[in-house]
Amino acid sequence: MGHSFGGYETAFIVTQTPMFAAAVAGGAITDLNSFYYSVGRSGNPNMWRFEKELWNMGGPPNELALAYHANSPIVHAEKIQNPLLIWTGKADAQVNYSQSLELYLALRRFKKKSILLVYPEEDHVLMKPENQTDITLRILDWFAYFLKDDRSAKWITDGTR
Repeated sequence: MGHSFGGYETAFIVTQTPMFAAAVAGGAITDLNSFYYSVGRSGNPNMWRFEKELWNMGGPPNELALAYHANSPIVHAEKIQNPLLIWTGKADAQVNYSQSLELYLALRRFKKKSILLVYPEEDHVLMKPENQTDITLRILDWFAYFLKDDRSAKWITDGTR
């Protein structure tokens, strides 16, 4: 389970191994190419994150196309074998919610067990207490469903069909 860069790591890890019974990715970056060319909350391009910071890719996508491709979860969505709960704020100014939406659509296209939760009017971090409670309970349900065979959460049964 992870959020933001941790959400990216979660989304990427599950493309590489079936080791985990279930996973949760929040506010995740799923396409490094498009995120490289996006603008963050500060109003500045996210390029700085890739050259020497978080991703430490060493250059832009046009110079390192294979590396950006290889490290983008969206590219490997078909390989995901783990049920993946994805959540995001629709008003996320740090990581556009389309990053989560695109991975979810890819997973649905490949008939993978996945649910996307989009919280309207929420940013990168959920601030409304009712949404904080909701995501906490849904994560607990998600892991109970897939780790403990507790099938009482109908929203998962219905949502992963």
